[in-house]
Amino acid sequence: MKQFLSFLAASLLLAGTSHAQAGLRVGGTLAHLTTKDEVPAQYYIEASNSAKLGYQVGLFYQVPLSERFSLVPEIQFSREHVHVTARDNNFVVPEYFGYTDSRLSMSYLAVPILLRASFGPVYVEAGPQGSLLLGGREVGTYSTLFFDRPMSSGSIDRPLPDNLRRFDVGPCVGVGVKLPAGFGVSVRAYQGLVSQTSGQEPGRMYPYQGSLRRQNLQAALTYQMASR
Repeated sequence: MKQFLSFLAASLLLAGTSHAQAGLRVGGTLAHLTTKDEVPAQYYIEASNSAKLGYQVGLFYQVPLSERFSLVPEIQFSREHVHVTARDNNFVVPEYFGYTDSRLSMSYLAVPILLRASFGPVYVEAGPQGSLLLGGREVGTYSTLFFDRPMSSGSIDRPLPDNLRRFDVGPCVGVGVKLPAGFGVSVRAYQGLVSQTSGQEPGRMYPYQGSLRRQNLQAALTYQMASR
Protein backbone atom coordinates (compact mmCIF):
# COMPACT_ATOMS: atom_id res chain seq x y z
CA MET A 1 0.00 0.00 0.00
CA LYS A 2 2.89 2.40 0.76
CA GLN A 3 4.23 1.90 -2.76
CA PHE A 4 0.85 2.79 -4.25
CA LEU A 5 0.59 5.94 -2.10
CA SER A 6 4.14 7.00 -3.01
CA PHE A 7 3.38 6.49 -6.70
CA LEU A 8 0.17 8.49 -6.33
CA ALA A 9 2.00 11.36 -4.63
CA ALA A 10 4.58 11.45 -7.42
CA SER A 11 1.79 11.50 -10.00
CA LEU A 12 0.08 14.41 -8.27
CA LEU A 13 3.36 16.38 -8.26
CA LEU A 14 3.73 15.64 -11.95
CA ALA A 15 0.16 16.80 -12.49
CA GLY A 16 1.05 20.31 -11.32
CA THR A 17 3.28 20.87 -14.35
CA SER A 18 1.61 18.81 -17.07
CA HIS A 19 -1.84 20.36 -17.58
CA ALA A 20 -3.52 17.64 -15.55
CA GLN A 21 -7.27 17.49 -15.19
CA ALA A 22 -8.67 17.02 -11.70
CA GLY A 23 -11.92 15.13 -11.46
CA LEU A 24 -14.61 13.74 -9.19
CA ARG A 25 -16.18 10.28 -9.43
CA VAL A 26 -19.48 9.28 -7.75
CA GLY A 27 -21.49 6.12 -8.30
CA GLY A 28 -22.64 2.68 -7.24
CA THR A 29 -20.81 -0.60 -6.70
CA LEU A 30 -21.76 -4.28 -6.68
CA ALA A 31 -19.42 -6.48 -4.63
CA HIS A 32 -19.07 -10.26 -4.71
CA LEU A 33 -16.90 -12.82 -2.89
CA THR A 34 -15.38 -15.79 -4.71
CA THR A 35 -14.11 -18.88 -2.91
CA LYS A 36 -12.27 -22.12 -3.55
CA ASP A 37 -13.53 -25.34 -1.99
CA GLU A 38 -10.61 -26.21 0.27
CA VAL A 39 -12.82 -27.90 2.85
CA PRO A 40 -11.31 -29.28 6.09
CA ALA A 41 -12.56 -32.79 6.88
CA GLN A 42 -14.23 -31.73 10.13
CA TYR A 43 -16.44 -29.11 8.44
CA TYR A 44 -19.17 -29.18 5.85
CA ILE A 45 -20.70 -25.76 5.19
CA GLU A 46 -22.76 -24.87 2.13
CA ALA A 47 -22.51 -21.13 1.52
CA SER A 48 -23.38 -18.64 -1.18
CA ASN A 49 -23.37 -14.88 -1.52
CA SER A 50 -25.00 -12.30 -3.75
CA ALA A 51 -24.07 -8.71 -4.51
CA LYS A 52 -25.94 -5.79 -2.98
CA LEU A 53 -25.76 -2.17 -4.11
CA GLY A 54 -23.19 0.02 -2.39
CA TYR A 55 -21.59 3.34 -3.27
CA GLN A 56 -18.21 4.85 -4.06
CA VAL A 57 -16.73 8.35 -4.33
CA GLY A 58 -13.29 9.28 -5.60
CA LEU A 59 -10.94 12.07 -6.60
CA PHE A 60 -8.62 11.60 -9.58
CA TYR A 61 -6.08 13.35 -11.78
CA GLN A 62 -5.68 12.73 -15.49
CA VAL A 63 -2.03 13.34 -16.36
CA PRO A 64 -1.38 13.46 -20.15
CA LEU A 65 1.52 11.31 -21.35
CA SER A 66 0.92 11.74 -25.09
CA GLU A 67 -1.86 12.78 -27.43
CA ARG A 68 -3.74 9.51 -26.81
CA PHE A 69 -2.43 8.13 -23.50
CA SER A 70 -2.66 9.46 -19.96
CA LEU A 71 -2.03 8.32 -16.40
CA VAL A 72 -5.01 8.43 -14.01
CA PRO A 73 -4.15 8.02 -10.29
CA GLU A 74 -7.13 8.10 -7.93
CA ILE A 75 -8.10 7.97 -4.27
CA GLN A 76 -11.48 6.32 -3.72
CA PHE A 77 -13.72 5.44 -0.78
CA SER A 78 -16.25 2.64 -1.26
CA ARG A 79 -18.95 1.08 0.90
CA GLU A 80 -19.64 -2.48 -0.24
CA HIS A 81 -22.47 -4.85 0.77
CA VAL A 82 -22.74 -8.63 0.30
CA HIS A 83 -25.69 -10.88 1.24
CA VAL A 84 -24.50 -14.23 2.62
CA THR A 85 -26.52 -17.38 3.30
CA ALA A 86 -25.09 -20.60 4.74
CA ARG A 87 -26.09 -24.02 6.02
CA ASP A 88 -23.82 -25.74 8.55
CA ASN A 89 -24.20 -29.53 8.33
CA ASN A 90 -23.14 -31.72 11.25
CA PHE A 91 -21.48 -35.02 10.35
CA VAL A 92 -21.86 -36.45 13.87
CA VAL A 93 -25.61 -35.71 14.13
CA PRO A 94 -26.88 -35.43 10.53
CA GLU A 95 -30.35 -34.36 11.68
CA TYR A 96 -28.91 -31.26 13.38
CA PHE A 97 -27.94 -28.26 11.27
CA GLY A 98 -27.96 -24.48 11.32
CA TYR A 99 -28.74 -21.60 8.99
CA THR A 100 -27.14 -18.18 8.73
CA ASP A 101 -28.56 -15.27 6.77
CA SER A 102 -26.53 -12.08 7.03
CA ARG A 103 -25.36 -8.93 5.30
CA LEU A 104 -21.70 -7.94 5.24
CA SER A 105 -20.95 -4.22 4.99
CA MET A 106 -17.33 -3.25 4.32
CA SER A 107 -15.58 0.12 3.91
CA TYR A 108 -12.51 0.33 1.66
CA LEU A 109 -9.99 3.01 0.77
CA ALA A 110 -8.76 2.20 -2.73
CA VAL A 111 -5.91 3.60 -4.84
CA PRO A 112 -6.25 2.63 -8.52
CA ILE A 113 -3.45 3.81 -10.85
CA LEU A 114 -4.71 3.38 -14.40
CA LEU A 115 -3.27 3.87 -17.86
CA ARG A 116 -5.96 5.43 -20.06
CA ALA A 117 -6.16 5.33 -23.87
CA SER A 118 -8.58 7.83 -25.46
CA PHE A 119 -10.34 7.43 -28.80
CA GLY A 120 -12.26 10.64 -29.21
CA PRO A 121 -14.83 10.88 -26.40
CA VAL A 122 -14.45 7.15 -25.59
CA TYR A 123 -11.63 5.78 -23.45
CA VAL A 124 -10.45 2.47 -22.02
CA GLU A 125 -8.28 2.13 -18.93
CA ALA A 126 -6.47 -0.57 -16.99
CA GLY A 127 -3.96 -0.89 -14.17
CA PRO A 128 -3.33 -2.06 -10.60
CA GLN A 129 -5.45 -1.16 -7.60
CA GLY A 130 -4.52 -1.42 -3.94
CA SER A 131 -7.29 -1.42 -1.31
CA LEU A 132 -7.25 -1.03 2.46
CA LEU A 133 -10.16 -2.38 4.53
CA LEU A 134 -11.14 0.34 7.00
CA GLY A 135 -13.80 -1.66 8.84
CA GLY A 136 -17.30 -3.10 8.61
CA ARG A 137 -19.99 -5.21 10.25
CA GLU A 138 -21.98 -8.37 9.79
CA VAL A 139 -25.71 -8.09 10.58
CA GLY A 140 -28.31 -10.83 10.21
CA THR A 141 -29.95 -13.85 11.82
CA TYR A 142 -29.09 -17.46 12.65
CA SER A 143 -31.18 -20.50 13.54
CA THR A 144 -30.57 -24.15 14.46
CA LEU A 145 -32.88 -27.05 13.63
CA PHE A 146 -33.17 -30.67 14.76
CA PHE A 147 -35.29 -32.97 12.57
CA ASP A 148 -36.48 -29.76 10.84
CA ARG A 149 -37.80 -28.39 14.16
CA PRO A 150 -36.48 -25.01 15.36
CA MET A 151 -34.16 -25.36 18.36
CA SER A 152 -32.80 -21.84 18.75
CA SER A 153 -32.49 -18.58 16.83
CA GLY A 154 -31.11 -15.11 17.30
CA SER A 155 -29.62 -12.05 15.69
CA ILE A 156 -26.10 -11.36 14.45
CA ASP A 157 -24.53 -7.93 14.88
CA ARG A 158 -20.75 -7.96 15.12
CA PRO A 159 -17.71 -6.19 13.67
CA LEU A 160 -15.40 -7.83 11.20
CA PRO A 161 -12.76 -10.01 12.89
CA ASP A 162 -9.39 -8.45 13.70
CA ASN A 163 -7.48 -11.18 11.89
CA LEU A 164 -9.18 -10.52 8.56
CA ARG A 165 -6.60 -9.38 6.03
CA ARG A 166 -6.89 -5.63 5.55
CA PHE A 167 -4.93 -5.20 2.31
CA ASP A 168 -6.09 -6.27 -1.13
CA VAL A 169 -4.52 -5.77 -4.55
CA GLY A 170 -5.52 -6.73 -8.07
CA PRO A 171 -6.20 -5.58 -11.63
CA CYS A 172 -8.79 -2.97 -12.50
CA VAL A 173 -10.18 -2.37 -16.01
CA GLY A 174 -12.74 0.12 -17.25
CA VAL A 175 -14.38 1.97 -20.11
CA GLY A 176 -15.91 5.42 -20.19
CA VAL A 177 -17.39 8.17 -22.31
CA LYS A 178 -16.78 11.91 -21.95
CA LEU A 179 -19.91 14.04 -22.23
CA PRO A 180 -20.31 17.80 -22.74
CA ALA A 181 -19.59 20.32 -19.95
CA GLY A 182 -16.94 18.12 -18.32
CA PHE A 183 -19.29 15.29 -17.37
CA GLY A 184 -18.89 11.62 -18.22
CA VAL A 185 -19.92 8.06 -17.40
CA SER A 186 -17.61 5.19 -16.47
CA VAL A 187 -17.83 1.45 -15.77
CA ARG A 188 -15.07 -0.52 -14.03
CA ALA A 189 -14.42 -4.09 -12.93
CA TYR A 190 -11.97 -5.22 -10.23
CA GLN A 191 -10.66 -8.64 -9.21
CA GLY A 192 -8.78 -9.05 -5.94
CA LEU A 193 -5.79 -11.41 -5.93
CA VAL A 194 -5.21 -11.66 -2.17
CA SER A 195 -7.15 -14.15 -0.04
CA GLN A 196 -9.01 -12.21 2.65
CA THR A 197 -9.68 -15.21 4.90
CA SER A 198 -6.47 -17.24 4.86
CA GLY A 199 -5.92 -18.97 8.19
CA GLN A 200 -9.37 -18.23 9.62
CA GLU A 201 -11.68 -20.76 11.17
CA PRO A 202 -14.88 -21.38 9.12
CA GLY A 203 -18.02 -19.74 10.45
CA ARG A 204 -16.32 -16.90 12.36
CA MET A 205 -17.46 -14.28 9.89
CA TYR A 206 -17.58 -15.70 6.39
CA PRO A 207 -19.13 -19.17 6.33
CA TYR A 208 -16.60 -20.35 3.76
CA GLN A 209 -13.55 -22.57 3.74
CA GLY A 210 -10.43 -21.89 1.75
CA SER A 211 -9.32 -18.67 0.07
CA LEU A 212 -11.89 -15.93 -0.38
CA ARG A 213 -11.29 -13.15 -2.89
CA ARG A 214 -13.11 -9.90 -3.50
CA GLN A 215 -14.41 -8.59 -6.80
CA ASN A 216 -16.66 -5.69 -7.72
CA LEU A 217 -18.31 -3.85 -10.56
CA GLN A 218 -18.65 -0.05 -10.50
CA ALA A 219 -20.70 2.43 -12.50
CA ALA A 220 -20.10 6.14 -11.93
CA LEU A 221 -20.80 9.67 -13.07
CA THR A 222 -17.59 11.68 -13.48
CA TYR A 223 -16.82 15.37 -13.67
CA GLN A 224 -13.53 16.88 -14.83
CA MET A 225 -12.40 20.47 -14.63
CA ALA A 226 -11.03 22.06 -17.78
CA SER A 227 -7.30 21.82 -18.50
CA ARG A 228 -5.15 24.72 -17.38
